[in-house]
Amino acid sequence: MKKLIALGVFVALTFLSGQAFASLNDTRASVLARYGEYRLVVDTDGQLWTKAEWESGGSEKAKAGGYMYYFTRNGIDAQMEVLYDGDKPESVVKAQRITPDAAIQIKDFQKYFPEFYALAVGPKTKAFATEQELTRNFREQASPVSLGIVNKASLVSGKSYYTLLAFNINDQGRLVKDAKYINNDTYIREFTVERVWRIDVDDLAVSGKDWEWLKNPFM
Repeated sequence: MKKLIALGVFVALTFLSGQAFASLNDTRASVLARYGEYRLVVDTDGQLWTKAEWESGGSEKAKAGGYMYYFTRNGIDAQMEVLYDGDKPESVVKAQRITPDAAIQIKDFQKYFPEFYALAVGPKTKAFATEQELTRNFREQASPVSLGIVNKASLVSGKSYYTLLAFNINDQGRLVKDAKYINNDTYIREFTVERVWRIDVDDLAVSGKDWEWLKNPFM
């Protein structure tokens, strides 16, 4: 498989905002309207910049690796890190990583992240488990088995990509070592929203290799 779009290097913090429908068709302008201003920038060398530092000259010295936003949902603080394909208001979201300050169960996902839940369910979504590297963007220790959701309705970039949600999961703090243990009681430590090549997903659906298709635990 081709490598998924990488977010870059990020540092974890905590944060604040409202609900919105998340999609890889979102832009810097739409994220600003829905989540408010970013708080920090991580450049491609891993250095942190405050918004003020970045806009007063940092952007002339370094290239942005990701923008950090923060929000609170039902008592859970979360950090959202976003990679754009440019610096203009119309620049498109390429990938996101969301890290709540406490692990949440799949059965509570809609309560805390309704906009991402909308991407995880529906007639054109498909769930799977894999022991292969699903994303390079998990920051926390990952279980041997990762959970993924492919949303075939969210086509981007001229229908070359599907939307992929990758979940770093555990079982009450224990690593998940077998897909048979994944259910709606499974805990999510962090998750990403990224692009996956459409041709790769279609090939996997036929071959059944690498990905083990599951009943969607979010439904």
